[in-house]
Amino acid sequence: MSWRIDPFPEGGPLFEGAIAVYAEAFAPPPYSDPDRGEEIRYRLRRLHRDRQGFRGFIALGEPEEPGVPAHGVVGMTYGYRSQRGQWWRDAVARELDRRARKRWLGNAYELVEIAVHPDFQSRGIGALLVEALLEGRPEKTCVLSTRTDSRAHELYGRLGFEVITEMTFTPGGAPFYVMGKVLG
Repeated sequence: MSWRIDPFPEGGPLFEGAIAVYAEAFAPPPYSDPDRGEEIRYRLRRLHRDRQGFRGFIALGEPEEPGVPAHGVVGMTYGYRSQRGQWWRDAVARELDRRARKRWLGNAYELVEIAVHPDFQSRGIGALLVEALLEGRPEKTCVLSTRTDSRAHELYGRLGFEVITEMTFTPGGAPFYVMGKVLG
């Protein structure tokens, strides 16, 4: 099956399809967070879309193919330019020494969210989405975080990301890898 990568929609059925895929991807363990789609809907509409360098993509399959949702969306991703004053960036900056902070966060693009419907994982869709998101980016690095108990870090490793540090974002919270990739 071939996948079509399109720009992230601003609204409508494809936007809702992307949110539904996100919720499906984060419902099973280790996340066990079926309501996370609502959080992402809010962040996209109220905060993230307005950040410098925002862009996103969806992966579409053919709705008549077995297992493809009626809206056709099987994956989504988005990111933006990392800047001081953003919660995630500042939390990571506190964990890094000055040299690592300058190297990884000095001129960085953040891969903020990516999700592939569980029925379509391990088919190359995540790689296609990351490649589309990073294509032509002017920043020097791309940074992201992923739970250490998920398999996502394996994908990122195959795409050239390396572990910068391991940390938690909340006291007693799950450990995350912060990963980075030099661009261009």
